[in-house]
This record gives sequence, structure tokens and C-alpha cells, in this order.
Amino acid sequence: MWQEERHQKIRSLLAAYGQVSIDKIVEDFGVSRETIRRDLMELEVSGDLRRVRGGAVPVAREDTTFGVRITLRLQEKRAICATALGLLQSGLTIFMDAGSTSSTMAEALAGPTGLTDLTIITNSIDVASQLAEKSGELSRGTRVILLAGDVKLDPMETHGPATINDIQRFRADIALLAPWGIDATMGAMNHFLHGAEIARAMVRNAAKTIVLADHSKIGVVSRSVFCPTSEIDHLVVDAKARTRPQFDALAAAVPGLIVAE
Repeated sequence: MWQEERHQKIRSLLAAYGQVSIDKIVEDFGVSRETIRRDLMELEVSGDLRRVRGGAVPVAREDTTFGVRITLRLQEKRAICATALGLLQSGLTIFMDAGSTSSTMAEALAGPTGLTDLTIITNSIDVASQLAEKSGELSRGTRVILLAGDVKLDPMETHGPATINDIQRFRADIALLAPWGIDATMGAMNHFLHGAEIARAMVRNAAKTIVLADHSKIGVVSRSVFCPTSEIDHLVVDAKARTRPQFDALAAAVPGLIVAE
């Protein structure tokens, strides 16, 4: 099999299954592990994938717009968020960061959860607007606080020194965060440095940290770590995460890992 043919087949496997393992490629292609490792290295350099322990996963597309990201793996995100609701109770103060999974979590919180008297502190304008609108309709006593700061688009959120300073004013029960990637050794990460800085401040000022990550984030290394695995109280993932090369390592590193079925 020619190199370009192997590369195209690897791309097709990633598109179809969201991951590839070296063992599976070696078995299917009938070539050596060294050859496949070289192929994966070349495809990583070209931006087609990201190598992880035992295989590769698609590259998280940082240039994809929020409007697109919020539609991707929506069924999995909703399952994760529904499961995360079971970790919450009435009366909590909760930090939430900005992103597509956080917006899906806001959708879940705005539904008939039975939770009352929540205080949601967020830099996400979408999260704040969803919860402010629904909490008023349902009269559940939910309070929504939008953090100060400069406003940026895609997603609409506040950020900058004023946002970090505003976070310091609060002590939350839970930081409910959605990473760009999570690695068993390094922890939860964000591609955007300002996003990592905000999430890091939320972790520091919360009693517990819950990370929400669909299977595409498992084993993905991004630019900046905001929470090491040792500080994650619960990691909620979807059922497809079990097929990721790093799943077992993450389960060992985060005893509070929960799979949303």
C-alpha cells in the first residue's frame, strides 16, 4: 500500500470513528508499527490529527466557529450534561466557563431539574442569558451573575484582568468546566490562553471541580493546562469515551470518572 493511500485511509478512519489505534491500523493495513508511527507523525505535522498514546485522534479545530461547535456531538453533550445534573443539589453556587458544552449544560439547568436556589457565576453571555430567562419563568430562585470584563465574540464571553479579578470576589461550591482536551498525565486544557486563565481562577476559588468532556476531547493535548487530573473531583464523559486509547489511564487518574450512558 502506497503512503498516500495509507494516509487517506487513516483520515477516513478518523472521520468515521473519531479515533484510530496503531494496533488496528497495523492489522488492517498489513504494515509494520514503525511505518504507521511515521505515517501518524507526518499526518500530525500536516495538521490532520493529533497523536495520543496508542494511536491518534482528530485535531480539535480551534478555527471552527461557536455556531458550528455547538451542533457537534450534541447528543453526547446532552447525555453528559444530564448525568452531571445528578451531581448537583439545590442551593449551590456554581462557576461555569464559556463554550459549547457549557451552553448545553445551561440548557439542561434551564429545564425541569428540580434544583432551586442556585447561584450561577459565569463569563459566558449565552449561559447567563439562557439561565436568566428560564429561571425567571420557572420561579426557582436561581440567581445568575455575569462576570465583569471585556466582551469578545465566538462565543460571546467576558475576559481579561477584570474577569479574573471578579472571580476572586466569589467562593463557589463547584466549578463546572468544559475543556478543549483532557490528558491523563497533564489534565484539563484549553486552547485559548484567556479561557485557561479564567478556568484556572474558577478552580482555585471552588471547593470541587467537575469537568465535562465528550469523547473527542479524550487524550487531546491543547495549549494551556487549567486543572491537573489530581484536582478533578468528577470527570463526566459519554459512552464513546470508552473506546479512546487514554480512557483507562484517565479512569485511574480520576477516581470520580462517570460515563453517561
